[in-house]
Amino acid sequence: MLKELLSRPTSFEAPALPALNRLIATKERVLSRWPDVTPEPAEKDRERLVAEMRNRVVRDQWDGAHLSFVTAAARATFDAERQGRSDLAELRAFYVDEIRASTSRTFLSAMSSVYVGSFVPGAQHTITLAGALQDVLVRIGSPWRQLFEHVPAILSPSGASKAIAELMTTMTDPFNELKRIGMRSPHATGLMDHAHVAYVETLERELSQRAGLDRLFQWLRPDGQSARVSGGAEAINAVLGHWLTKNPAAADVTHITQSLIGFYGDPRIQRGGAWAGVSPDRLAVILRWLTGENIRFFLDVVSAVEDSHMWEPRRRFWLKLYEQGRISAAWVAFSKPAAQYARQHSSMHGSTGMLNFGHQIARGGRMNTSLLILKIGQKIVVEGSHNYKVHIFDEHSVTSPQLYQRGYDCEKIRLLPKANAKSHNGDWQGWVLERV
Repeated sequence: MLKELLSRPTSFEAPALPALNRLIATKERVLSRWPDVTPEPAEKDRERLVAEMRNRVVRDQWDGAHLSFVTAAARATFDAERQGRSDLAELRAFYVDEIRASTSRTFLSAMSSVYVGSFVPGAQHTITLAGALQDVLVRIGSPWRQLFEHVPAILSPSGASKAIAELMTTMTDPFNELKRIGMRSPHATGLMDHAHVAYVETLERELSQRAGLDRLFQWLRPDGQSARVSGGAEAINAVLGHWLTKNPAAADVTHITQSLIGFYGDPRIQRGGAWAGVSPDRLAVILRWLTGENIRFFLDVVSAVEDSHMWEPRRRFWLKLYEQGRISAAWVAFSKPAAQYARQHSSMHGSTGMLNFGHQIARGGRMNTSLLILKIGQKIVVEGSHNYKVHIFDEHSVTSPQLYQRGYDCEKIRLLPKANAKSHNGDWQGWVLERV
């Protein structure tokens, strides 16, 4: 019987303990690396695990069945793909019955982890797991019992996520403070997905201020951790929603763009992941900011590596067009020396979000030329350093240069058909304005 497997006693002779502080530190390192007693089974193995477990239940045959197999099959049985399958209803019921019957702290801890990881507010599997765990709370070992006793509402199928979110608003460092009360994986899926969304909703009104932003950003990527990916779109939407018709201070623009790009990649070249769920109007906000940042970045870097009196008029002209809302997108392709300077300058000033740019790859006399590629209305405009002419292309032309490419050859661009080109002499600004 499975009951015998779960209740099978183990005995060992306790070794001499090391110093208590070393023991605690070692425990924390282990729990940090392997926070759950039940690891996530590989996706390719899940259906096999469930099928084998169902066969064993039907035949009541447990020879050779290890507890690790039983708990791994439980995680697969209650995952998002299988938690509502009608053909697995009896297997889910079996696990619920075993929770009520078991005295194995290892099994009950594993099923606590399954409950939290598979949590869906109000779902039937969540209701039955919560009820069973509530019935055996005194038999559950730490850290799960510690967590359930500290936040009893976690065992509420309808109120758990809101309760955690409300608790998080009282915390200075939610990620680590949740870990201290027994939530070993605060960035896990399931219950913490829903708690995260509720927390973002609670914080949203504060996200127009730096303090609110920093609270959210610290939660999204705590020190020493990877960024939380699940729920990233909700966080981005909440942050950018304040700026649909206005802009924050320039320093906050930089702070927001660098943070979000650091967490989720550059939306200009990485449209999947968290960015895929960002609403178009919010996405347009950060693309607008990145356009301005790229123009300024290009002009700053080229001004530093090329000694020319021509750059101040160009700076005023392009920034004025941007501020008028004429420029909808911008991308930079630096020469090798300019790229080297850009990386050094960005690292020194912490501007990691500006490290995404293309490369100008022409050699010979044009090896030091850098390019600024702009979208203005239905035109693609290519500006260049070192006396490179302004080139204007129709956006829909098959020969027009494309934004956000990794490499550009300024000589090949110069020779493309159907391009208007003008050197920076005379009224070149008026010439550009007539054509865009």
